[in-house]
Parts: sequence; C-alpha cells; structure tokens
Amino acid sequence: MISKWIERYHLLETAQQTYRRRLNSEPVFSLLVHFTYSYLPGLSESECWEKFDKNEPAFLVQVEAYLFCRTSDAFLLDEKTQKVLSKTDKQDLLKINRKIFEICPSSESFSYIGDVNPISCGRYELVRLTKPKKSIKELQAKNWTNEKHVTDWTWRLTDKAYKEQLEQGKRVVLRFQSLIEKNASLDEKKAYFERHFRALEGYLGYRGVRQQIGNLYHLEKRLFKDKYNQPWFDHGARTLKLSYMKKLKSPIVNNSSYQEAEAHFRSVLTEDLNKKYEKWKAKSNKTEV
Repeated sequence: MISKWIERYHLLETAQQTYRRRLNSEPVFSLLVHFTYSYLPGLSESECWEKFDKNEPAFLVQVEAYLFCRTSDAFLLDEKTQKVLSKTDKQDLLKINRKIFEICPSSESFSYIGDVNPISCGRYELVRLTKPKKSIKELQAKNWTNEKHVTDWTWRLTDKAYKEQLEQGKRVVLRFQSLIEKNASLDEKKAYFERHFRALEGYLGYRGVRQQIGNLYHLEKRLFKDKYNQPWFDHGARTLKLSYMKKLKSPIVNNSSYQEAEAHFRSVLTEDLNKKYEKWKAKSNKTEV
C-alpha cells in the first residue's frame, strides 16, 4: 500500500517540485509513517525481556500510515459559486474529493482532519494549528499564487493527560491548607510548590503544550486566590520557566524512500530496546540478590 501511495502521490518529490505544484494550485500530498512497538500479547514485561535475552521474538512492531492532502484556497475555489469550498461541509468535501480525483486518478477519499482521531504518542497528540480565513477579494488581490501556506502542526497534551494534570494542580492548591494550619515557614512553602512547578516545566516545550501548561498555571493561581484570598507569590510560588522545543532536524530527508525510513526506525528501536534491557537486567539482578 505504501509503495502504491509513494508512486501515486509523488511522495518522493523534492521540496522545490512540491512548491511548484502549490504555485500551480495543485494539491500536495505527504505521508507520515508512525512506528511503534509493544510487548507480545499474553506476556508479562519480564517474560518479554527473557525472550529478548534469548534472541526470541518478544515485541510486536506496528506501522501506522497517515496520508495527508494539503490544498490551497485557490484549488478549493468553486467556479460556479465563486466561493471557497469548506472542508468541514460534507457536500463540499465530496466536491473537493472529486477535484482531487480529476488531478490524481485512483486517489483515496479524504476526510477532514478534524474528524480523524489525532496521532498520539504517549501523553501527547499531534494537532493542526488553525489558519486564518481569507476572503476571495484578498486572495485575488494577491493573484492567488502569493498565498502563503500558514497551516502548521504542533504537539499538545491529550485530553486525558491534560485533565490529570488539571486535577493534580487542584490537589496541590487545596492541600496547601495543611501548611497554613501548621504555620509553615516560607522555605517550606517554596519547597512544596517547587516540586509541582518542576513537574509542569518538565513537559516538552512544544507550542501547544506551552499554551496548555500556561492555562493550567493561571487556573491554579486563580484557585489559590479564591480559596485563601491572598496572592500565592506571597507564599512561595513563582513564575514558570517553560522550555522551548526547537525545530528538530530529521536524520532522514522528507522525500526519503520508505526503506530508508524503516531502516532508521530499526536502528532507533534497537538502541532503545538495548537501553531498556540493560535497565531491566540491572533491576532483576538487584532483586535476586
């Protein structure tokens, strides 16, 4: 399937070739391959590592493929109505898929990205940043081709992870009552808050995550003010120092072959498994002693 997609959607084209397609108001396709692994069903963690030690199959490798289609507003223009087709409207989406099919015969039927379950990795999920709407007049004034691709992506906490951290923050504020009752010193209060703040600062500094953590921080500060009628900065709290996640440079270029991506994953997987195996082995030796 992936091999067919690579050929059908010109996935090995260079960035310059892709850019030319966008200038011609053509849809541009990209493929995201998500490699994951898990313990074999029915086996405990120890049993899997014991099999790994004997060079026996111990893990299940999964490959998920996500095919994306990016379209410009120039491509989405309906000549009959002179309106930009909406990806969220079911009838418009049918028209969009027909337009894609005309350019790329045998193409898949695409769904709106907002209706698809997000790509998740641990406590994070990949989401698209909303691009600002532009009127037909604005686009025509820029001759359409000058339209910049403003759609971008970021990672954020999943709903479950966000809610768990929200509840944790509430508990931190409510349990502060015990420090007040025992007339704790300022240093004790600082130490109490510090552990929580370090946990908040420990999340990966993606744009979406930073926004979520900032919201949680202000909710906690507001709850503290409502409950104790005092600024929490007077009781040892401090401002957060959130990290910034720099744009990662991939060791493989975007238009690499699938075989190259798979080989890179195997290399990363082997390194990761060996590290975890050594930790498990050291832990097992301590238990036996």
